[in-house]
Amino acid sequence: MELPALPHPNGICVNKRRHLTKHSSSYNHLLKQGRITDCINLLEDMEKSGTLDMSKIYHARFYDMCKGRKAVDEAFRFTKLISNPTLSTFNMLMSVCTNSLDSEGAFRVLQLVEEAGLKADCKLYTTLISTCAKCGKVDRMFEVFHEMVNSGIEPNVHTYGALIDGCAKAGQVAKAFGAYGILRSKNVKPDRVVFNALITACGQSGAVDRAFDVLAEMRGETHPIDPDHITVGALIKACSNAGQVDRAKEIYKLMDEYKIKGTPDVYTIAINSCSQTGDWEFALSVYNDMKKKDVVPDEIFLSALIDVAGHAGRVDAAFDILEEARTCGMHLGIISYSSLMGACCNAKSWGKALELYVDMKSIRIKPTISTMNALITALCEGDQLPKAMEIFYDMKRLGLSPNTITYSILLVASERKDDTETGIALFSQAKKDGVAPNITMWRCMIGMCRWRYVKACTLGENVLSLNSGRPQVDNRWTSMALTVYRESISAGFTPTMEVVSEVLGCLQFPFDISLKSEIIENLGVSADTPRYPNLFSLVEGFAEYDPRAFSLLEEAASLGVVPVVSFKQNPLVVDVKTLQIHTAEVYILTVLKGLKHRLAAGAKLPNLTILLPVEKAQMESPHGEKTLHVAGRLSQAVAALLRRLGLPYQGNESYGKIRVSGLALRRWLRPKLASPYSGKPGEFGLSQLQLGSGITHQQRNIRTGDLSLE
Repeated sequence: MELPALPHPNGICVNKRRHLTKHSSSYNHLLKQGRITDCINLLEDMEKSGTLDMSKIYHARFYDMCKGRKAVDEAFRFTKLISNPTLSTFNMLMSVCTNSLDSEGAFRVLQLVEEAGLKADCKLYTTLISTCAKCGKVDRMFEVFHEMVNSGIEPNVHTYGALIDGCAKAGQVAKAFGAYGILRSKNVKPDRVVFNALITACGQSGAVDRAFDVLAEMRGETHPIDPDHITVGALIKACSNAGQVDRAKEIYKLMDEYKIKGTPDVYTIAINSCSQTGDWEFALSVYNDMKKKDVVPDEIFLSALIDVAGHAGRVDAAFDILEEARTCGMHLGIISYSSLMGACCNAKSWGKALELYVDMKSIRIKPTISTMNALITALCEGDQLPKAMEIFYDMKRLGLSPNTITYSILLVASERKDDTETGIALFSQAKKDGVAPNITMWRCMIGMCRWRYVKACTLGENVLSLNSGRPQVDNRWTSMALTVYRESISAGFTPTMEVVSEVLGCLQFPFDISLKSEIIENLGVSADTPRYPNLFSLVEGFAEYDPRAFSLLEEAASLGVVPVVSFKQNPLVVDVKTLQIHTAEVYILTVLKGLKHRLAAGAKLPNLTILLPVEKAQMESPHGEKTLHVAGRLSQAVAALLRRLGLPYQGNESYGKIRVSGLALRRWLRPKLASPYSGKPGEFGLSQLQLGSGITHQQRNIRTGDLSLE
């Protein structure tokens, strides 16, 4: 429909009444189409031309339209055109602000009332309180209440209901009961709305028993107030939030006891209460009750019902629900299909999930990110990583942007499948897409690098470099793990103990005797005995870990991930019960490094006690079942470490405690060296060791005839 052109006041005489009729028709047409801004522009043009008569305009209809579209600015512009606004006008304007959650606009309305020379009434104040309540501004809400009382306006039951409702939404049960106490002191009779708000407040704060006290008080009134569907829903929510599922089921029975028909909302709340437990029988009984009472389920209810079926592992039942709804002519959208995809995911039925995805494409329902994530999860948990990657690329074609959850799911699957190349590609793509990695993504990347490094060591690949004069891990996977770890720290993430242990694992030397022999030979020294472990104390990292492991552990301690190494006790007690294997090993080596420095400073070394975790095992014996204490993986690893180092200890790891004497520590840290040079054995510093190493290499070159000066 083409709108008539607006008159332009340029001195031409026009018939105002005829134009007013045309403009009124245009205004009504625009309003019917919901074109609020065009409506207000038309009215303002009419005012300029002097043809506007606001008494011919139906105010309530315009405000209702603004309320539905949350058009606060247009509502204020409309009010400005009214020459003599009444309190009724301002109440309608206030309701627009309330519906739009615009508390600032609501206070502007109060100011306009004062400017118009009017006095705000109870309804206006109550609506303003309700606006503050919906915006979560509890303190401001009470300020308005006190201003109302001080102005001589007597609050009514609706005012108190709005106050209590605001406290309920904010979970401030004490203030809710405070408002209820004021209501009682003013002899205002509470209604069902007030009691329902109190019950909701109790549920929000976890005060379930108090919620039932309110129900009892509600029934104990002079004229007992029966619960309605909102009461039942609030009580079920309270029980459900507190984990009292059985009690929630008992409350649901009030629906029959008080012959409450209700709306789909209360049945949805009942269904949600048993979602996590997967109580399919109860959910089905609720659905049947709806049918008996002729309550038509909405899509949100069906979504909740499908979710329960998924948690119960009843995927076929979930598909039946969807089919039944289709048969009944219900228009089902993405909400129902997303829930069904979630049900397939919860039931670990990747085949059904894939079928559903194909079905969605055939009926042109565009999936959401959460739907695709559920499908990818189902595929990954079903060991279908290649298919999951196809869906990942489908997301891009559909115009959906994978998020952190998408990449986390796929990276976890890549780690599980040991598909490092896919993992690296995903991690790189996430960065390109501007997706900030989370702790799961960092952990997976480091974990994959760790396993690749272990494989390289197992296959005998050369992972060490001795070029710098000290042994250091020189491997692609270790470098990548350290880079990723540094990125996570720079991004502000605090690593978990598991992540720290994985990174330290990438810095562990292979368990290769010939490699360790080469490390000792590189020192250019020999011991009085042929046992190499006696010389490991002379190597940085003790020939077990790259020296960088010490600084990494120190950084983790500064972040509070692992305990700080302390030498204040005597005897020295090191508790590694809560640590993981690599962290525990480096922690003990850090202690040994500290003791080495103390010995060099002339200090007496204390005895060292290491506390280890102990596991319990049950064993059948002729005299019945016995409980045995056995050493777990961590305890065995620590004991094996000490044996590799050649450091003697007392006790047994299966008892949870081993002890290394101060004398043993001193002898181990200062091995007797067989050297042709003067000086007491064991007094070589790093410079002497490097000098000895250089002379040894020269002697070897002379024997082999290599007389170059390089």
